[in-house]
Amino acid sequence: MELSQLYSNTFLKITKYKHSLPIDSSTSVNTTTPKRKTQNAYGETEVRKICQNQKILSEDEIKQIVQDYERGLSTYKLAKQFNCHRYTIANTLKKKGIEVTNQCAKKKVLAEIIMQMYSEWYKPQEIGEALGVSADTVRRILKQNNVYIRKSWEYPKK
Repeated sequence: MELSQLYSNTFLKITKYKHSLPIDSSTSVNTTTPKRKTQNAYGETEVRKICQNQKILSEDEIKQIVQDYERGLSTYKLAKQFNCHRYTIANTLKKKGIEVTNQCAKKKVLAEIIMQMYSEWYKPQEIGEALGVSADTVRRILKQNNVYIRKSWEYPKK
């Protein structure tokens, strides 16, 4: 199939879809709806509308989110609690003037424990498992404290 045929088939599908819509003076077409392009089994490009509902939080929910975040809950846990995406939680907090950060990286005691364990030749994965954080969090805290991240072959063999 040639490229011009692919575009013309897609154009015909879009045109057919547009003409099937009932258009009158009271109907408005939402042009901001995101579209997804996919290829079918025949190599033709199909345009599909992405159906995703955006959660709109009430004022009571926003107040509860702010209180819970200030008490130490993460955006992940809040997102699960309020059944929405963590970006929705983070954006809501930012609109309220609250700085959204990685809470683990701000805890000085945790950083000291991580650096102590790392100096005793523990690997980031082992430190993360012991402290209940991810290995990426361990590496990030080490980098923020200007600690050299060892390569895997630099560790002593057991």
